[in-house]
Amino acid sequence: MAQAKIATVLPNATGSVADKTQPPIERAYHYILNRILSGDLAPGMRVPSETVASALGISRMPVRDALRRLEGDGVVIIFANRGAIIAEYNRDEVVQLIEMRAVLEALGARLALANIQRREMEELLYLKRRMERAVDDLASWIAYHDDFHNYLTSLSRRPMLVRQTERIRLMLRPYFRRHHYEHQELEIPGYEHQQIIDAIEAGNPDRLEQVARAHALANVERIASLT
Repeated sequence: MAQAKIATVLPNATGSVADKTQPPIERAYHYILNRILSGDLAPGMRVPSETVASALGISRMPVRDALRRLEGDGVVIIFANRGAIIAEYNRDEVVQLIEMRAVLEALGARLALANIQRREMEELLYLKRRMERAVDDLASWIAYHDDFHNYLTSLSRRPMLVRQTERIRLMLRPYFRRHHYEHQELEIPGYEHQQIIDAIEAGNPDRLEQVARAHALANVERIASLT
């Protein structure tokens, strides 16, 4: 592995810096995730705990705890005497992660269908509209995109499935962010997600599973090529 780059995390960056109602560990956890979304932190970059602590006005201990949590999520790797770096995955690993995500999210969508009533559909539509309104803000669009899919998967009522899909999404975030940024391509606004909505409204579990899997596999080769 190449020598890790040291990341300078800006104290005035957007994110959970201003949200002092959260416990320090949560603030540090989400702060680092937001820095990945903003592009300040990329795979292979070192995350200096002292810089994060200073930016948030907290001690290093909750930052170290947050980094251990992120390591469990597959987002960072912690080395003894070197600190934490943003995890790097090679091309084959990224392909495998996307394939796993596609299968699990498709299964989650299929299982969710029986639990989607009017209230759940209204929430899905709200999340889709919120995502569409954020097309000019890449970090927000990715976060809202994940919210849409995480909520749909949560309707499967399979907590272990939800945890796995959320973890894979976090592991892939740097690569999806780079793909969207470099290609200036999100999607035809709302089109792919509207297909998911349409499949839900049709009430066909086979069709919904097929659409959800195809959605997750879109651009897999282009994303993997960015490793």
